[in-house]
Amino acid sequence: MELNRGDICLVNFNPAKGDEMGKLRPAIIISSEEDNDILDTVIVIPLSTVIERDTIPYRFYINARDKLERDSDACIYEIRALSKTRIKEKLSKLSSDEMISIQKCLCEIVG
Repeated sequence: MELNRGDICLVNFNPAKGDEMGKLRPAIIISSEEDNDILDTVIVIPLSTVIERDTIPYRFYINARDKLERDSDACIYEIRALSKTRIKEKLSKLSSDEMISIQKCLCEIVG
């Protein structure tokens, strides 16, 4: 499966440890297409249907679209690198503006 930056995919986050996000859930692919082509892992930001308002830069609201059936928060502080074998299917894609906003949030967190 071709994985591109900004794709929203269904990802298996199990097994989780401690307070890590777990279970089968949507996530945003953050790693570049070039990295995704050559590496066995991808960098993702998991989504949660628990919406928390006014939590930028830690969360970013994503509205439902295509196969992403519920409004969600991108949990930016939960960014992870995972094996590509955990990616199950593509659900949708972020807009360019959404991707830019998430990148700004990441920069603010890791500043």
